[in-house]
Formats: sequence, structure tokens, C-alpha cells
Amino acid sequence: MRKTSLLTFIVMLFVTGATFAQNENTVAASQDSSVVMIDGVRFETVQLIIDSAARTATVELSLTSLKERPRELKINVYGIQLVDNERNAYYFSTVTLGRVLMRFEDRQNYLHYLLQPDTPAKLTITAENISKDAVGIQVVKVVFEDSEEEGRFLDAYLTGVPAP
Repeated sequence: MRKTSLLTFIVMLFVTGATFAQNENTVAASQDSSVVMIDGVRFETVQLIIDSAARTATVELSLTSLKERPRELKINVYGIQLVDNERNAYYFSTVTLGRVLMRFEDRQNYLHYLLQPDTPAKLTITAENISKDAVGIQVVKVVFEDSEEEGRFLDAYLTGVPAP
């Protein structure tokens, strides 16, 4: 009886701690803003452009490592999504981070990039075949690997640049 109670207590403690940690990361990772800081990386929306004639969208973000040492950023490129004002979601056509270019047809899952401390890197995402009714990109989703736990991915949700 005593072992069972102790085991139950330990399990409850673990579940409560795991739930708290998960909720803490979820709150930080699910904020919609033009500037989001998650896992030591600052994501900032620079511009969101839709070319209705070409039916393409281009999103430019600035990524900056807030850590003291260089940090390898592993982005799951198939997790990147652009959502327009009509709530249509689009996958990328091309993704450029610094001088690294990936195209959708390359069929590579991850983009690896070494972020230098306090040095912004430009992330440009383009999507094709945007809806004729789309007038703006409302949300950008970037999925990247947690620096502390390999195989665990975090989501950064960014919105447009606030009006001056």
C-alpha cells in the first residue's frame, strides 16, 4: 500500500512538472506577434508582401540568436506555413536563410544554419499559387528544433509588422 502511494505520488509529480513545462513552452511558442523570442532566438517580421498579379507571397523575417555562442538552427521546412487573410494555408516554394536556398522540389526536410550571436540572419519565404482573393499574409509559422532536446520541435507564429 505504501509503495503504491509513493509510486502514485511520484507519477503525479512527474506529470504535473511535465505539464507545467509543456504549458510554459506552449505559451511562449504560440504568441502571435511581429516579434517573438523562443528558445534563445528572436524572430522578427520585416515584411509580408503579396503580388496579386503573379499570385505569389514573399515573407521576410529576421532571426537573431540571443545566446552567447553560435547556435545551429534546424528548421523543419515542411512545417513552414503562410496563412492569408482568407485563412488559406500555403507551403513554401523557396526558403532562403542567409545564403542557403532550398526549393520545395528539393525534397529536403531540414535547413541547417549556424546563427551567430547578436547577428541577424534574413529568412525569406516565398509561396506560389496564392488565392486571387488574398490581400495579405496574416500568420507565418516557422518550425524549428529545440536547442535543449534533440527531436523536439517548437513553433514560432508571427504576424504582420505593426502599423507606425
